[in-house]
Amino acid sequence: MKKLLLSLVLLLPMCVMAQRMVKACGEVDYVVPESQSQAEAKRIALARARTQAIADEFGTVVHQTTTTAMHTTSESSNVDFNSFSENEVRGIWIEDTREPEISMSYRDNLLVIHASVCGKIRELKQNKTELSIRVLNDGKTDEGIETTHFRNNDRISVAFQSPVKGYVALFIREENTGLVHIMMPYDTENADGYAREVKSNREYVFLNSQDPQYPYSTPTILTTDRSIENNTLLVVFSEQSFRLSLTHKGEFVPEVENAKFQKWLHGLRVHDTTAQVEEIVLTIKK
Repeated sequence: MKKLLLSLVLLLPMCVMAQRMVKACGEVDYVVPESQSQAEAKRIALARARTQAIADEFGTVVHQTTTTAMHTTSESSNVDFNSFSENEVRGIWIEDTREPEISMSYRDNLLVIHASVCGKIRELKQNKTELSIRVLNDGKTDEGIETTHFRNNDRISVAFQSPVKGYVALFIREENTGLVHIMMPYDTENADGYAREVKSNREYVFLNSQDPQYPYSTPTILTTDRSIENNTLLVVFSEQSFRLSLTHKGEFVPEVENAKFQKWLHGLRVHDTTAQVEEIVLTIKK
């Protein structure tokens, strides 16, 4: 997937003093639904293992969210249900301290993924901001249908709303290459390298012409040369301004490696207690 790639590498933000972190480990067994891809199932299993580690350390519980998405073709319409585990608002996963371990087995003809993780975690002293994020398949117009399923060359936009004033940036990570593309703020001549400021209780539609700051004459599309591909939309939000900087030569680059992205994200979370990341898996079929 490559389209409208804002070319920025990343710099730590100006923020508050870091809080104390602790090390923790967690593991879960995740039964994979038949309709779910292995890539998406592995992501969910790892997310639940990290959540379990936080729950064990801070006395929280696994918080599960179920989302509904409709995707329509010329032949039929289908409704998909996806379950996601998220960290309870009192804790946050900072980084892995060892490579996560994944194994697969079958029980009663059902695929089971065992995920084991160890990492650094931090207790959150305030509630997580409840963001409204809707991924839209725009079809041939700017009035999109909410879904996480796309066909090759489908148009995508993201509807976003926050109950508080803040700053937001959008990224897409290619799961097959590990590259992270910066989608918003946009790659324009006046881009200053800072996340987009958003007002409270106002809905924004990013990545298409409904956004007054959208600078392109062509829509944002998702592409794939595979039969099916899973990418991840990452929405980074903070109540404090944060910066994505240029290279040391003052040049833009088309994408950043996931390892560098995670290093930047680690710094953001450590120094900014209001920073949070929402991950949404996108499925693209050829």
